[in-house]
Amino acid sequence: MKEGVRRVLVCSAWPYGSGMLHLGNLVGCLLSGDVLTRFWRLMGYEVLHVSGTDAHGTKIEYEAYRQGLSPKELASRVHREISQVLEKFEIAIDNYTTTESEVHKEFVREIYRQMDKNGYIISREEERAFCNGCKRFLADRFIVGTCPRCGYPAAQGNQCDACGALLEPEELIDPHCAFCGSTDIVRKRTRHWYLDLEKLSPKLLEYVRSRNFQGNVKLFTERMIQEGLRPRAVTRDIEWGIPAPFAGAEGKVIYVWAEAALGYVSATIEYFRRRGEEERWKEFWFGDEVWQVYAQGKDNIPFHTLIFPGQLIASGQGYHLPDQISATEYLNWIGGEQFSKTRRVGIYADEALELLPPVYWRFYLLYHRPETKDTSFSWEEFDKAVNAILVDNIANFIHRVLSFVWSRHGGRVPEAKTDPEIASAIEETYEYVVHTVEKGALAPALRRIAQLARVGNEYFQRKAPWKTHDEAAVASAAHLVKALAIFLEPYIPMFSRRVYEVLGISERKLSDVREGLAGHSLKEKPEPLLEHVDMEDLKRRYEAMKEEGLIGIDEFQRLDLRVGRIVQAEEIPGTDKLLRLLVDLGDRQVQVVAGIRKHYEPGELVGRLVAMVANLKPATIRGVRSEGMILAATDGTLALLSPDKEVEPGTKIR
Repeated sequence: MKEGVRRVLVCSAWPYGSGMLHLGNLVGCLLSGDVLTRFWRLMGYEVLHVSGTDAHGTKIEYEAYRQGLSPKELASRVHREISQVLEKFEIAIDNYTTTESEVHKEFVREIYRQMDKNGYIISREEERAFCNGCKRFLADRFIVGTCPRCGYPAAQGNQCDACGALLEPEELIDPHCAFCGSTDIVRKRTRHWYLDLEKLSPKLLEYVRSRNFQGNVKLFTERMIQEGLRPRAVTRDIEWGIPAPFAGAEGKVIYVWAEAALGYVSATIEYFRRRGEEERWKEFWFGDEVWQVYAQGKDNIPFHTLIFPGQLIASGQGYHLPDQISATEYLNWIGGEQFSKTRRVGIYADEALELLPPVYWRFYLLYHRPETKDTSFSWEEFDKAVNAILVDNIANFIHRVLSFVWSRHGGRVPEAKTDPEIASAIEETYEYVVHTVEKGALAPALRRIAQLARVGNEYFQRKAPWKTHDEAAVASAAHLVKALAIFLEPYIPMFSRRVYEVLGISERKLSDVREGLAGHSLKEKPEPLLEHVDMEDLKRRYEAMKEEGLIGIDEFQRLDLRVGRIVQAEEIPGTDKLLRLLVDLGDRQVQVVAGIRKHYEPGELVGRLVAMVANLKPATIRGVRSEGMILAATDGTLALLSPDKEVEPGTKIR
């Protein structure tokens, strides 16, 4: 930490408003930001933690289209869901907002006017990918293809998630439209506006060299500089987003990457504006009395070390630039498989809370936070982390010591100095934790804290005060219990809070780990802090969760799926959606009511082969008996399912 710093701004990367966070998303940004926030507060600094839901961009627009919602409806719903999950995980964010905030929109448009005025925004007419299938420009996630850098087959039009390369849609090899799947993609002329990163290069190089970026952050950033910075488009031909403020840019919006990071500033402004302290936001964005740390996944590194600082520099306002980037590698599911809600792969944040209390997830995710390489979730490692380390090593040691104080010493810690062996172990842990977290590494610090608990277990067993009546050993162990609770507070605050309640302490700072508990009385009788997790039961419940809504082969085989021929079709009076169909199934004819009137005329259906469920229980719809269901596909339009060859009515579908 630099001298003279009085306050810390923690900025956690903004999750997309397209869906719930999975465990990898959670530890990569918001959970890590929470640990950093709590740590710096324990260090005595004024700390502000900001983040929010990224409500704009092609990912939200595409997912909303897929679900039949407006982008605003989808982003608002997901924002509420994420906010509820964060509260349950006890992730402390002072302002968790959204890019739909009016404060954010106002700030983004103003800072781009400043960049434009200072000569860092350029525009040019160019040819952009356009889908002839659905008649739209294919920006960012609207187009998918092979990465020209690493060959990853599912790269998107703005970035390759495999190698981290920033891309333009036109660079993809063998692209196809994400909406309609068409490969009939042409280039169509349009005008776009760019942030002139090439012009900003000298100032960005000076900035990067002034920061001591670590590990993957340093590697990603240096690679981009070596490859050469070039102007980066900040507008898109899509409907959903913040209208671009440039002359002649009517109908265009600011590209999501080009406005989301600016939300760190607008969220700070919004926070203090709500508190009636209109100008205080500047204390976190100007001058040298603030230290800024950013928690994010590795895919966001170039945006935070080059592009976002470039925007701030280009504004000419003298903003404080990011000091530290605490970035993670990817946490994947078992065997390296990617998380997927639709394929029912992996655990999402809301699902995790249904399976276990958050204390277990927080400890596992932070103990195995992927800081040097991509990692995969493992039930075995989860078992070791939560049962062997958190419960057996840490929680049981604390309970054992406090119960001994309660039962053998009347709940009062003996008046004795801490053994130098324990005092030294605590001090070494303190220095290591502070030094490590200051560099943005969280997992090594947590593992060192767990190691301190092992030291305590070994010490207490070796000293055996139940035999020796060694009061100094009891006081030393109690001191170590207090130190562990404080060290663990940023990681598992709900656990530390329970220990504090037993100890009867409230106000504390990290340096209080150096102070023992000699003569201190416990406030209440200690109870076991955590229970073991039954791993077999946990895995069973996980499997049941993922199988919910699925049917077995036996259930599927109960369906009688057959091909039928429509022999009669007519409108049902008094309805605008329903048709009455008479369908030949070979051995019989059945009457079906189908809601397809807006998509098909009765005359074009007669003689057509269709797929249908032939053993559905009869139902009466608008006074007409329906004895089956014809099958159709829909993505906004509706298409009946038919065999691609002529077959006899009644043919069974297998």
